[in-house]
Amino acid sequence: MSTEIRLEVVGLMANQPIQGTYGLVLQEAGGNRRFSVLIGESEAQSITLKLRHKRLPRPLTHELVNNMLLTLGYELEKVLLYALVNDIFYAELHIKGYDGSACTVDARTSDAVALAMQAECPIYIKAEILDLVATEVSPRKLPETLDEVEDAAPDELKLLDRHALERLLQQAVEEERYELAAKLKKAME
Repeated sequence: MSTEIRLEVVGLMANQPIQGTYGLVLQEAGGNRRFSVLIGESEAQSITLKLRHKRLPRPLTHELVNNMLLTLGYELEKVLLYALVNDIFYAELHIKGYDGSACTVDARTSDAVALAMQAECPIYIKAEILDLVATEVSPRKLPETLDEVEDAAPDELKLLDRHALERLLQQAVEEERYELAAKLKKAME
């Protein structure tokens, strides 16, 4: 049996060559190996909203599917990226019923990850696939002080969790460093 490695969603990058597509960056949980998957605009929107802890007044498709599963007595237990064929990732949804039943459903990786984000369930990849596609990145030190925020790029600030951003924002306001406060507020959007 193949080992499964847990993944975390690190972020999204606009794909300049192909308009309307994004690179979904996934990283080994607790590790330094990353890779990206090309996804469409609707999946990127769903993932971005969840990453930023925002909700729209009406549910998007991935939120709707998760709501349907829950209403029917099922929940998404995990997502598994199980194959890579001709540079295309294959994913499956592992669904369990409240009655103990279970099933596996094939899905596009972009939809599977967006649904996992809505269901707040883990995402895994088979170890041999991660070994093929991942690149090791050196850990990046995130800004922790206002002086570090001043020198940080906007993309770096978006990697901070909401609690850290709120703490730094409050500190910037208290110290009357309003330009930094605005920079932090923009990172929270």
